Amino acid sequence: MSSPALPPAAEILHSIRSTSEALRVRSGIEINDSAIDAFLSKLEQEEWESHTGAEQHGIRLPLRFDSPEEELNILSTIGLLNFLSGYRTALHRLTTRGAFSTILSLVLSSHLAADPLLTPLSTKGLLASTPASLASLAQIQTHQEEDHPTMGAAVRVGVKDEEAWEMLELLAGVCTETGEVLQRMGKANLGEWVKEKLVETEGEPGKMIEEFISTFPAFRDAYTIDGEPVYLFKKALWLLATIKHTFTTASPAPSFPLPSLSNFPIFADNVLPTLLIHLSILSTTSSTDPSLQPTSLTSTPLLSTDSATRLRAAAVSACARITQRAKEPSVEEGKEWLRGVTEEQLDGYLWSLAKKGELREVVRVGERGTVMY
Repeated sequence: MSSPALPPAAEILHSIRSTSEALRVRSGIEINDSAIDAFLSKLEQEEWESHTGAEQHGIRLPLRFDSPEEELNILSTIGLLNFLSGYRTALHRLTTRGAFSTILSLVLSSHLAADPLLTPLSTKGLLASTPASLASLAQIQTHQEEDHPTMGAAVRVGVKDEEAWEMLELLAGVCTETGEVLQRMGKANLGEWVKEKLVETEGEPGKMIEEFISTFPAFRDAYTIDGEPVYLFKKALWLLATIKHTFTTASPAPSFPLPSLSNFPIFADNVLPTLLIHLSILSTTSSTDPSLQPTSLTSTPLLSTDSATRLRAAAVSACARITQRAKEPSVEEGKEWLRGVTEEQLDGYLWSLAKKGELREVVRVGERGTVMY
């Protein structure tokens, strides 16, 4: 699948919404306004405020840092490697953790390593990354013991775990590819580059996203579907929001500007469309894509890039619609606070909701082979 030409910086945030809405319509995925209204009517302000903002997107790491720049490098590396969502079941089998927790563990282990410069926290370490070295940092089992094929249970042998190696090869590929880019630019680590660009762009979100996606292939979350472009840029949006929330109240204050989140769309992944379908806000009953029919999503939740992109785009549009309806003059009495909700806050709230009770057990759609989410 080809990657389309990238929009100019000033149009990036608008392009995410407009191309997503166009793809949703072409795909026959419907948004249910009555389900949106039911969802909004049940929202309580106290619960909303406790599950949005810094507590959802700002990462409070249990570590001491020598400088804001060191912490920025940690966050940037987490943002770079923040994918593997399609391997959730495999990761729970191999590590008892989900995708994000696995990446967080990998990066924290890198920070605590005897020589962090030999880990993905430096350009040198990114270049030297291998599936084996990353498996050690992330504590991913790469082999499973099985009975010997001819001698039976009396002899156990180690057998290569194909799912583990598939994930580790994706991670190693992103590390070495990013390390090569940083090496050509003479940067010691990814955080150094991010700080430089925050200063150059004065933290302007469109310009920062343009820098990420034009410089590093692992952030180029853009596709050509039905001959038309669609832009999602999940990891770049997530990282900028994380930087903003993490450093807004930091002491000492960082020496680099922080981005504004006022016009951010959601960070489209696999969790949000799954939850929006479960809440009946999105309906795929009339979808033109057979893989997105309700029976198909239930029985075979692993999707192609084409199908997964359609669902992710629909989630962007649905969340934009939710915030639009929250701002309407007809919002019920006592719920006026809803008019101030943003898509970025809604992203955090829905993510929090998806981790609660029975919603945690809802089978999530997924895409394997991608390094974008």
